[in-house]
Amino acid sequence: MRFTPLLVLLFFALATYGQQISVAVLPSDGVASSAELEALTDEMREAALKVLPTKSFVLLKQDVVVKRLGGAENFIKECRESSCIVDLGKKAQVDYITQASVFKLGNSIRLKVELYDVHTEGLVSMFNDEAENVRGLLSIVKNRAPEVFSKILSSGGSKSSPLVPGGISGLERTTDYEFGGGKRYLVNLSTDPSGALLSFNGIPASGCPKTPCKIELGEGQVRVIAALDQYETVDTTVSIARNNQSISIRLKSNFGFLEIRPAYIEGIGEEDDWNLSINEKLYRSFENRFSPGNYNVKLSHRCYETISFMAGINKGSREIFDMADHIKLKKGGLALSAEKNGEPASEPVFVNGKQIGDTPFRDAVPLCSEIEIGESRETVNVVLKYNESVKHTHYALAQATAQDYSYAKKKSRKFFSKPSFLIGVGLDVAAAVAILLGYEANTDAANEHSSYYAMSSGNYSSAWKSVEDKKNERNMWYAIGGVLLASGIGVHIWF
Repeated sequence: MRFTPLLVLLFFALATYGQQISVAVLPSDGVASSAELEALTDEMREAALKVLPTKSFVLLKQDVVVKRLGGAENFIKECRESSCIVDLGKKAQVDYITQASVFKLGNSIRLKVELYDVHTEGLVSMFNDEAENVRGLLSIVKNRAPEVFSKILSSGGSKSSPLVPGGISGLERTTDYEFGGGKRYLVNLSTDPSGALLSFNGIPASGCPKTPCKIELGEGQVRVIAALDQYETVDTTVSIARNNQSISIRLKSNFGFLEIRPAYIEGIGEEDDWNLSINEKLYRSFENRFSPGNYNVKLSHRCYETISFMAGINKGSREIFDMADHIKLKKGGLALSAEKNGEPASEPVFVNGKQIGDTPFRDAVPLCSEIEIGESRETVNVVLKYNESVKHTHYALAQATAQDYSYAKKKSRKFFSKPSFLIGVGLDVAAAVAILLGYEANTDAANEHSSYYAMSSGNYSSAWKSVEDKKNERNMWYAIGGVLLASGIGVHIWF
């Protein structure tokens, strides 16, 4: 048989391909969109191509891998255990297989990358890392994935030996069945402070989501990651060796404080609290702790201009914002005039107790103001508007408008609610009661007197004493009533 050059080249190409080590990158899986997972897979493949020489390694195309698995994309996504990934590698007929998985841990997202030798079923290399978003994970893959694939080169690579023609090979002895997996123990996990999210060997445990909790772990070294908002994430390895073993992890704080000191100008608006929002979230307390970073702070009040600023928080720091140096009253324009007896009048104008001019008045005044006019300090019933002008005419009581009449009515209510008025009324009522009791005693005395004169026989001395007692009681109540009545009238007149 003649060998043409073309056949010789084809023979060597097939021989070379047969000696190449095959690597498969499974589609990335986890809590990210399809486009984001695809980007992670592409980054993994790019890292493999950069590290592995093409003359010795072949990176299977994505569609070839899926085709060899029978198009089982859903099965790939559901495969999260190491044994499952190795089984997929065997089904895809490759020497090495790897996959990137994304899962959520606290407020961050975490990436796990594993590379397995399909023939030995051993874990060649892996890493775990976290970021705030998928863009951060892409950067992590770009930096760390080449190291994963370089482990294949350092191990020398592995490939199953071809069957020797004409001989017998691969004969294996059958052994008794052994229950794999090793011993397992119950472990009590706790953190200081409590409430941390946990993962074991890079996998969150549904039975132990937060500390404190109890979980079943295999004997040996177990990697534990504890994460809690505003605390540094702990990544440690613990040795599991006995039942009911207790493991406690201390977390280091990773936060600073932001303190805001409220202020008011001359007490204006003190009856209302300032509204505080940080990153568009409302807060009741003016002292809060935050993780390191920049925060958008907003303070608002109906009487003051809104204050906005950025607060940079560092670990272990306390940032203090004193509002006294920054507050400014909201103002509105007021055009105020006065009339008396149908004619314009010049009257003094008072704002929050201070005279600031006379009518006609034209100026900006604080939105939260008590405006008074005239020597008698009559309240001006006007509603001011923020950054707008309002016109108002105040009329004397002789030509009172409905608003001014309402004010006079309000003043009268204040008068009748004064303590002195209430005391005077109380004395008047007590005087009336005393006089009524005196009147009742006088009626009883009259009846006793009539009974005395109607007596034909009996104890005249005792009957006469009863008449005198009733008269004395009558006189006493009349005297008390007179004193109380005089006191009440005196209180009304004096105050």
